[in-house]
Amino acid sequence: MATTVIVTRTGDAIVSGRMIGSSPTQAEPLNLGWGSGGIGSGSPYTAAKTDVAPFQEAAEARVAGTSSQQTTTFTNDTYQVVATITSGSAQTIAEVFLSDTSSKPFSTTVASGSTVIGSSSNTGLNTAASYTPANNTYVQIDTEVMQVTAGTGTTTLTVSRHQNGSTAISSIAQGDVVTLGNPPGTTGNNGDLFVHATFSGLPLSNGDSLQSTVKVSFN
Repeated sequence: MATTVIVTRTGDAIVSGRMIGSSPTQAEPLNLGWGSGGIGSGSPYTAAKTDVAPFQEAAEARVAGTSSQQTTTFTNDTYQVVATITSGSAQTIAEVFLSDTSSKPFSTTVASGSTVIGSSSNTGLNTAASYTPANNTYVQIDTEVMQVTAGTGTTTLTVSRHQNGSTAISSIAQGDVVTLGNPPGTTGNNGDLFVHATFSGLPLSNGDSLQSTVKVSFN
């Protein structure tokens, strides 16, 4: 019976290599997007392991980056994506992320009448637009992940709080962004967030370009 289980250095290279291309069926997460880092109290927020969506994705389209294997410590132990997005307006960018789809997920905002506003336990979420994904899908508002348990097709939802290991927050306000996302074990809906990076904020003018290099090392 094995008592020591490790992934070898060659195994690290195999993992990063398998992320490139269309096989296996999991699409490669090389699509780069960016956003403002949120608009609610305390934003821009800090990325967390529990995130399933960007805090507030910007208007620009996601860009398919160029992926490759790189060496950080051992040969080919790192998956790298390089991509450039050009700003279509004057704005401050405080987050970038990688997803396996170029399409954006469903997104709306918190509407008045929501009992989640100012509460870390209430479960009523009103939205500015009808929620088109199915019940039992997940959304992120600020730093909290919630599961929509009822109300699909309407603007009056019932949610289960602090999902995917996130912390329930009492700072949710009207106008905060609501974005669909997938926790582990769920797929589809353009909601797979692979890497989420946040920073203090970079002011950009219309026409400015930002090149991002994202590296994930397996060592």
